[in-house]
Amino acid sequence: MKKIYASFPSLTDDDIKILHDVVESRWYTERKYCRRFARELCKVFSSKHAVLVNSGSSASLVALKAVSDFFTGRYVLVNASEFPTTVASVYHHNMIPVYIDIDLETLSPNMGQIAYAVDRYGKDIAGAIFSHYLGFPFNEPLVREILGYSRFLVSDCCDALGAKIGDKPVGYWSDASTCSFFPAHQIFAIEGGCITTNDDKILKRALQYVNWGRDCHCLPGQDNTCGKRFDFKWDKLPEGWDHKYTFTRLGYNLKMDEFRGALGYSQLQRLDEIVGLRRLNFRLIDAKLRQFDEYIEFINKNIGSFSPFGFPIILKDEYKTLINPLIQHLEENGIATRRFFGGNLMRQPAFENMPYIALPDYDGSNKLMDQGFWIGCHPMITQDDINYIEDKFIAFFDGRGLF
Repeated sequence: MKKIYASFPSLTDDDIKILHDVVESRWYTERKYCRRFARELCKVFSSKHAVLVNSGSSASLVALKAVSDFFTGRYVLVNASEFPTTVASVYHHNMIPVYIDIDLETLSPNMGQIAYAVDRYGKDIAGAIFSHYLGFPFNEPLVREILGYSRFLVSDCCDALGAKIGDKPVGYWSDASTCSFFPAHQIFAIEGGCITTNDDKILKRALQYVNWGRDCHCLPGQDNTCGKRFDFKWDKLPEGWDHKYTFTRLGYNLKMDEFRGALGYSQLQRLDEIVGLRRLNFRLIDAKLRQFDEYIEFINKNIGSFSPFGFPIILKDEYKTLINPLIQHLEENGIATRRFFGGNLMRQPAFENMPYIALPDYDGSNKLMDQGFWIGCHPMITQDDINYIEDKFIAFFDGRGLF
């Protein structure tokens, strides 16, 4: 039976070669390839700084903590249909999410609800963290305008590497942005993630939280880059105490290793090619499935140039009872499906009893959860695969007398 995966990494001989280079170097913690990867990511995001971490979830944890250190307020605006670990970061930092519904036409946060929440809760809102959901950019400049500059904005770009709004990359209007290199994403680095920012203060905090909370920013194998390693003075530390072992924050060990940095660097050289293939496959699938527009809702991609993570399928209200049969039909025929992450997180067991602020309605998030899923559009999908997808959709609707 044919198998069409929801996600599948695109590996080349160059990717394998660079991993062999790391093996033969006998140095496996972050080193030259991590530095190269970070520099190249700065170019992609038009940012001054990039901090590499071990996953996209860690990137959310660190970014939110680093920016929230410089803003007051206890509430953070988040998508109700957000990825779970993004919202978990809000709770880990003793803040409370204000859930914003999703606009099903664009898969963006509902701008009206953002404006309502800012007006309703005012100075209690420290900021917002929103995803460019499934690789489709939300209107970042408008969100920045609504929030102003007394509140932070973190853009979760984990699904959207390579997407742009006008001629600017996603994340451009944010205090910090995050990215993931899990195999399902545009490029992969075994696992891995990053935080990008233009703010030197946020950079320093992010580096501390990633590196055990220590005050020193030397990389592994480096010593005395500041030139005064034993000259710092602290009230309760011995005179001449090593700066490499001075801890001024409660931190973690979330660093990226050299294998991930090397593979990420290699993959990033083909970002335009990979994103181009994703866009092509998305458009080809879209053209095939438009014949079912009586049953399926299609999203509007007008905001920015998208970098699709997957192809969304949302059944119209009158056909919502077909969601489970359709998913089962596709899976039985080798077409992998994925639900929209957490759907409406307020309905998830881990989140339903946690403190949060709810707004009047969540029609979009509930519909996404109850009537939606997505299939792959990654570069390894072929024209034969797309024809096969079309055939199986025809068979499903025809078998129910709907086509």
